[in-house]
Amino acid sequence: INKEAFDKLGTDGVDDWDAEILISKGRKLFESDDDYYTMPYYIVRDEDYHELAPWSSAKWIAEKTDVLNKRDRIAKRFPGISFAFRDSEGSVRKQYFGVFDIENHYGVDQSIAFPACAISKFITAVCIMKMHEMRTVNIDEPVNAYLSRWKLLTPEGRESDASTRSILSHTAGIVDGEDSFHGLRMGDPEISLLAILDGETKYNNRPVRAEKPQGTSFAYSNAGYCVLQQMMQDVTGRTFEDVVQELVFDKLGLKDSFYSVPGNIEKYKAKMAIGYAEDKTPIPGKYPVIPDLAASGLWSTPEDLIMIAAEFLMALKGESTFFQKKTALEMAKPAKDFPRAGLGLFLDGSDILVSKGWGRNGQCMMKMNIGKGEISVVMTNMDPGANQAESGVEWLVDSYIYFM
Repeated sequence: INKEAFDKLGTDGVDDWDAEILISKGRKLFESDDDYYTMPYYIVRDEDYHELAPWSSAKWIAEKTDVLNKRDRIAKRFPGISFAFRDSEGSVRKQYFGVFDIENHYGVDQSIAFPACAISKFITAVCIMKMHEMRTVNIDEPVNAYLSRWKLLTPEGRESDASTRSILSHTAGIVDGEDSFHGLRMGDPEISLLAILDGETKYNNRPVRAEKPQGTSFAYSNAGYCVLQQMMQDVTGRTFEDVVQELVFDKLGLKDSFYSVPGNIEKYKAKMAIGYAEDKTPIPGKYPVIPDLAASGLWSTPEDLIMIAAEFLMALKGESTFFQKKTALEMAKPAKDFPRAGLGLFLDGSDILVSKGWGRNGQCMMKMNIGKGEISVVMTNMDPGANQAESGVEWLVDSYIYFM
């Protein structure tokens, strides 16, 4: 039927019989059924419905149905998925799929923590920028000014002038060892942070050095964040996890975020998602022990991550009591000559900030839309063997608004 006839449907002048005659004379593009006896379903009768009936609600409903079907297909790839979406009004909606323990069929819910993997770097950057606000550190000074137990050297053995800022943006010239920074397993001998920095173990088989002058190249570096972890411990005289707990978690009231040190794994393992390999078999030990906490050792929930991100977006507008506006703007500003590299996060155009992680026990991603004030987070408990774009995780993050 055409638009003129369609517009008559549901009016006082057209009863059900007249409506049926109008429809039966037309070309059926789309059909829906939500009667008492079945779940609602939709059938597309004509693939050209987008062009033939752009004025009808069928287009939107069918598109949403396509989105829901794709979401369900992606969700089946992972043992468990935890979602959260914050809209521009500040309302947070959540969804959970699958299980965090395949053997015991324990379903995912809001209490289950997932590995945040490299999203940990965003939290580390927030903590260091808090220290910058407190004048405990100056991110534009050489990091060596704050290191006491270990120094960042050049390949020639001189002290590097690389700043904390350059390390946060991965532009300090620090390069990770080959096939490095894969999580340890429960029961493996513990590796010290200093052993990682000195390249003494297979966990990172390359001594951490500033191999190129800062600002001349970009190299994504877990080792660089190990340097920042050591700096925070040297400056405060406390463990890294205690510093973050005080400066970030306690201040924002986060109850489900912690680091994967052995004591915490024993304490929280009943609510930790078991890690699975691509074939959905549990990884050895189930939970990796991560010595490089600042780079990838955080466990959290989408809700907790959204609380941090929301405070960050508020700070960008000058509305946060936790974070100063100028501090947040520094984090969201691209590094010179590297337009995608912020401090602890990445820029995707002028309005989108991204943080994502991928490890042997999970894959996750967070996006913040500065212009709309929207935040979406997806966390999983399996290594899919492909990056976020290929695994579907990024599609879930981007499509959140359509199915929440």
